[in-house]
Amino acid sequence: MKYIRLAAYLASQPTTASELRLTLGEIEELVGEVLPPDARFPSWWRNDGRRTHARAWLTAGWVVTEMVAQDAIVRFERAQV
Repeated sequence: MKYIRLAAYLASQPTTASELRLTLGEIEELVGEVLPPDARFPSWWRNDGRRTHARAWLTAGWVVTEMVAQDAIVRFERAQV
C-alpha cells in the first residue's frame, strides 16, 4: 500500500495527541514520493474508505477535518471511538 508510511506515522502518535497538522511536503516525505496533483484540492482528502489514500488515515484511527489549499496544510483529528 502506497500510503502505509503515513498510516504508520499517524498510528504511532501518542494517545494524548488529538489533533495533528501536516503540510503536503511533510506528508510527501512520509510517503516517500510526490502526492498526485489532486492532493492540492480539499476534495482529495475526503474520509472515503473506498479510496486507498483515505484508508491510510482511517485505518490508523484518524480523520481529516480540514485541508487548507492555500497553505497546503492538512488537519487530522483522532477519530472518536
